[in-house]
Amino acid sequence: MALIQGCIGRTIACAFAMSFAAATLGADESASKPIRFVVPLAAGSSIDARARVIAHALGVRLKQQVIVDNKPGAGGTIGAAYVAKAPPDGSTLLFINDSVVINAHVYRDPGYDVLKDLAPITQAYVAAMVLVAYPGAKTTSVKELIAQARKEPEGLTYGSSGNGGLPHLAMETFNRAAGIRLVHIPYKGDSQALADIMAGRVTVMVSGIPAALPQIRSGNLRALGVTTAQRVRALADVPTIAEAGLSGYEMYAWTGFFAPARTPPAIIERLNRELTASLRSEEVKAHLEATGGQIAPSSPAQFAEFVQSEWKRYGKLVSDLQLKID
Repeated sequence: MALIQGCIGRTIACAFAMSFAAATLGADESASKPIRFVVPLAAGSSIDARARVIAHALGVRLKQQVIVDNKPGAGGTIGAAYVAKAPPDGSTLLFINDSVVINAHVYRDPGYDVLKDLAPITQAYVAAMVLVAYPGAKTTSVKELIAQARKEPEGLTYGSSGNGGLPHLAMETFNRAAGIRLVHIPYKGDSQALADIMAGRVTVMVSGIPAALPQIRSGNLRALGVTTAQRVRALADVPTIAEAGLSGYEMYAWTGFFAPARTPPAIIERLNRELTASLRSEEVKAHLEATGGQIAPSSPAQFAEFVQSEWKRYGKLVSDLQLKID
């Protein structure tokens, strides 16, 4: 009713909005088109793995096809800019982590403005990350890593899932807190970086847990510490980085869904209801719990307020770290 009342005098735009609300979100399955989750990291990354679980849950709920479309590169800016320019019909959504707000401060021109070009739908989850090392390296703990880095200034390396991403920022924060200098080697996703860790070509990296967990369990990676203030069930025997020797260290990942900024409010609200219901499904909750995450659904207004606060927080952190990428 609210949608109909708000549409008086705007017949063309609102007819489109109402037809989408009925069709794309499940009332007329035969007329609907697929919903795309644009993930700005490579297939096999931790966010990609979780996106596919959420997409499956949403597809089952809507009886509609929901696909994951990976658009990696430039720390997530390529995928975010793509969604910012997509048709505002609710069929193309951005699923991204903290990098969506970090990029504004790290890149001189990320290609989008998170506060103007994207409409927040809901936060999805918060999660720990894990610091991993090559099992054959001398570093068997956080303390040993720091000690070795002090003996070999700029002699050790760290990988990341990409310039400007949260793992990059997490390791730069680690460098600063420990008073060391590990040399950054960026990749286009967790899986590529982890492959070089396992081959002994890179010393350490902070990774999302889903991508690293199978290799940790098989012995191909050594887990040195989790990034959050508390241990996680998925890696119960692994200490926090703060416990392991770097007091006060804490970093966590959050993710959320965004639509193009001009998406009608009625579509945003309906997407919020369907996505939050999917996040609360047993399938999604179980997967996140098993991989160090916890659901954190929110209203569009709550998520918008959170994004603004995180934009400010990361702006200060990036400035403190003096991190800038052309």
